[in-house]
Amino acid sequence: MAFFSSPVSAQSEVFTITDVPIDARGGTTTEARAKGLQNGQIQALDQLYRRLVPRNYQSDLPTLSSREAIDLVRDFSVSDERTSSGRYLANLTVRFRPDSVRSVLRFSGVPFAETVSKPMAVIPVYQESVVSDPVIWSDSNPWMDAWGQLAVAAGLVPRQLPFGDLEDLSLLRIEDVIARDVGRLTTWASRYGADDTVIATASLIGSLGAESVRVTLYFTRTGIEKTVVVPATGGQTWSQLFESSASQAWELVEDEWKRENMLQFDVTGQITALVPLTALEDWLTVKTRLEGVPLIDRHELQALTRDRAQVTLYYLGDESQLKLAMAQSDLGFVWQDEAWVIEDRAAASSVLQTLGVQDTTPSMPVPRAPEPTAYPASGLFGNSGSGSRP
Repeated sequence: MAFFSSPVSAQSEVFTITDVPIDARGGTTTEARAKGLQNGQIQALDQLYRRLVPRNYQSDLPTLSSREAIDLVRDFSVSDERTSSGRYLANLTVRFRPDSVRSVLRFSGVPFAETVSKPMAVIPVYQESVVSDPVIWSDSNPWMDAWGQLAVAAGLVPRQLPFGDLEDLSLLRIEDVIARDVGRLTTWASRYGADDTVIATASLIGSLGAESVRVTLYFTRTGIEKTVVVPATGGQTWSQLFESSASQAWELVEDEWKRENMLQFDVTGQITALVPLTALEDWLTVKTRLEGVPLIDRHELQALTRDRAQVTLYYLGDESQLKLAMAQSDLGFVWQDEAWVIEDRAAASSVLQTLGVQDTTPSMPVPRAPEPTAYPASGLFGNSGSGSRP
């Protein structure tokens, strides 16, 4: 599943689960088909829950009846249908009703996120022992091979592995990675359209079947470091142990993103911002991108002139979450002269320079909605209003 395309289209795919395999049996082919389609939709809902909810909260997921689960489905489609006597096989794509799923999770008290990250570039560093030199661009890097065996990431974080070609070798040396040279890492990651990089370092402890693999993850954007130790189990090969370690490490990466972007329904705010324009199309582009930011409940256009628009955003969470979520939709959010300014980063626009914009810390409190009632009639979960999400 190619999950990441553009910020807005990627966001629209969050509540769609593809390639759910169906293999059902019944007294007749018709019965098998009905059974398979029902079970496939329930299975798809489980996959959606795991996409949105951090692992440590998944045990709190609500138990729904088959009817309640299917009521969350907007529509579905099937492909590769095959039938035989009393048997039905197919692949199922299920599209859920976003507002209905949000309501179930919210009122069950289960935290969740739905912001799609830009691609996360992974650098698999392998160190066979404490006395061995760490390697990246080497034919003897089984850790790199293990990451290449993982299924395509279908969660909120698209995963990008290095090509390992001459350009990679020239842009990024092992010394740069060990030193955690953010400048070098950022330049290298930009090749892959990534704003963030995780250095995944694996080292062996003991012998196969007796000890484990230690994986250290370093996130360059936040400076956070996390460690997971994966013990070997009986009957595993080295490659299987590395693949298991890579899979668990990636789950940790996804959980970290969900933790940063969990929707906070008890924290709301509103901010008025300026959008520099050179043409009306600039505003339409920004408007479309704003509608792809999950934290933004709605936006209202306050004024429009030839060179700028003034818009009020109503959002969930705090300003740091909002800024991070907007960045995933290629929107910069900077502070200038006691006003917020929204930048279309994808256009690499120079129009901000005409306003003298500098990305500095606000020198005064950011305007906030005084109470959660900042969301009147046109709020979350399907109410209509200017700029509301579908």
